[in-house]
Amino acid sequence: MNLRRFHRRLAVLMSLAGLIAFAGGAGFEPISAFLAAVALATALFWHPDPELSARLERVWLPLATLLVVRALIHVLFIREDIVIPVVDLLLLLLAAEALRSLDAPNDLRLYALSFALILASTAYRPGIVFLIAFVAYVLLATLALMVGHVRRRSEVYGVREVPLGGSLLGTAGVLSGVTLMVAMFVFVTFPRVSQGWAGRGEQLATSIAGFSDEISIGQYGSTILANPEIVLRVEFPDGAPANLGALHWRGRSYDRFDGVRWTRTEQLPPSQAPRQWYRELWGDPVLEYKVFGAPLDVRVLFSLHPVLEIDSENGIQPLFDNAGDYVYWGSSAPIYTAWASALPPPPEALRLANRGFTPSSTHFLQLPDIDPRIRQLADSLTEGLDNRYDRVVAIRDWLQGFDYTRDLPASASEATLEHFLFERQAGHCEYFSTAMVVLLRSLGIQARNVNGFLGGQWSQFGDYLAVTQNEAHSWVEVWFQGYGWVTFDPTPAGAADGSVTSAWFWPGRIFFDGLQHRWSKWVLDYGTDEQAGIFAGLFSRDPAAALNGGAAAAGRLVRLLGGALLVLMLLGGFMWAQRGGPAIRLTAPTRMYLQLRNACARAGVGVLSGTTPLALLERVREDRLTAARPAERVVDLYLRARYGGEELGESELREMRVALRAARRVLRARA
Repeated sequence: MNLRRFHRRLAVLMSLAGLIAFAGGAGFEPISAFLAAVALATALFWHPDPELSARLERVWLPLATLLVVRALIHVLFIREDIVIPVVDLLLLLLAAEALRSLDAPNDLRLYALSFALILASTAYRPGIVFLIAFVAYVLLATLALMVGHVRRRSEVYGVREVPLGGSLLGTAGVLSGVTLMVAMFVFVTFPRVSQGWAGRGEQLATSIAGFSDEISIGQYGSTILANPEIVLRVEFPDGAPANLGALHWRGRSYDRFDGVRWTRTEQLPPSQAPRQWYRELWGDPVLEYKVFGAPLDVRVLFSLHPVLEIDSENGIQPLFDNAGDYVYWGSSAPIYTAWASALPPPPEALRLANRGFTPSSTHFLQLPDIDPRIRQLADSLTEGLDNRYDRVVAIRDWLQGFDYTRDLPASASEATLEHFLFERQAGHCEYFSTAMVVLLRSLGIQARNVNGFLGGQWSQFGDYLAVTQNEAHSWVEVWFQGYGWVTFDPTPAGAADGSVTSAWFWPGRIFFDGLQHRWSKWVLDYGTDEQAGIFAGLFSRDPAAALNGGAAAAGRLVRLLGGALLVLMLLGGFMWAQRGGPAIRLTAPTRMYLQLRNACARAGVGVLSGTTPLALLERVREDRLTAARPAERVVDLYLRARYGGEELGESELREMRVALRAARRVLRARA
């Protein structure tokens, strides 16, 4: 095996692992990343001769100079992100070192450049891809260091071919496992302190329909496509509720309608119910949940209605606006724990709600010029009903008899509320919620349009609810005196599009998302609170520590350490089996021959690692030593036993020991 080529390939693979790790953390410019990957892949199979390598050096140097100037311009004048110019320079240097001649002693530079990529990626929020690349990097680095040492020693002794067996891989695996264990111990002991810093790795999710200053029912001529991007991950500390598919994750409300668009009034007077209404009149049970939100381009805290309390994490600051919507300050991805009433007030209580505060009629009874048929329809649907609740339910149930479709109307003239109600009677959720609000307001019932998400997909691997953009939904909130806003959903049940979650790739996607969620929760967001919980569960005898989550965290840590220890034990057993094999067990003749070699080496005879037994004997003879005759006898008996297949008897072994003592006595005197 050509050790130089093998060692260079290992160093190049380390560079590729660093490239993948950084891409999993901070991202790359596609062109520079692609060119670097092509150069590194080429270096796995082709290396220039020394003359061509010198010519390429004349190309790399001007390019590196240009990239240095570019980085300085970004720092001094443009004052934009300096990461990409510096990383582009780093990738150029990696490509240049990887495409050098095999004679160039540049292994340390390749180590340093690839490690710089790994180190830089830890300053961001790297995902699970970084973890995979980091483990591969540690294994490759351990193996490269071992092979590099063997290569340098073989060059010193002039050995061209060195057999590298399975024991080398086993040793590298054990050392890599030890390295990862030490890294994990250091990580657990010293938590991250850069909490709340959103780096380049935190890319904003695509804008979601409905979460802006306005929404519209005027689109036409196309189809609303499903989007499987996950935007919320919700955990339930006390166990998931039975009605996961009916959970309305409230985002933003809209009070003003112009016939096509819903908007939010800027100077809206306070229109939320006092929290004590929800605490006292809605009653138990209270549902606790923890939300891990994606960094969207809208600062909204999605929650179940009504929210009783929100406890924020990750450096964000929740704000409760006049409309009763939760927004937040802060640049980090929103992570927060919330408590909400699990059940709405009973229908009997809502039928009797007729006294108390009502929000602004100017805003929540506002209507544009509408078709007179809409008012007539509202009157006909609620005829004979004497309370607000029954009227609301009557309109809701009537609309649920329509058809749900993601296909938009064919033309602008058909993209109207009137066409939806009286002709097409099919549409997406925003048509249903808009129709219900308009019908209720025409009866003098305060109502508003609300957007958010409906339900989600349960992740068995991560034990959380994954809410995707595919679950984006619109519904209605109706005001009841003494109780506040109450949720009603006029969209037909089962209207969500399950084409994405039933696709062949969805199980793998939700499994990978579970890995990513655990990585983010226990690694990226690991802080002093998690550290205290782990050590409290490990060392504290106080049962309260377990109740606060310390035991669960400690259990995860113990399982992780146990798995790593099991891997190390298996690798150690493999190495032991390799060491105990008959191929490397030393017999008595072999041990005596090796003792003769060591004595010759100490006497300065000139023994190299590749010197054969007969060559060793010839060098002893050339030095005209009296040890030549006993050495000849030792070598002869060794060759007969080692390569002749003879089994030496006790007399021959005794003769070999006597000859060895005589030869060593002479060689020791010379040394």
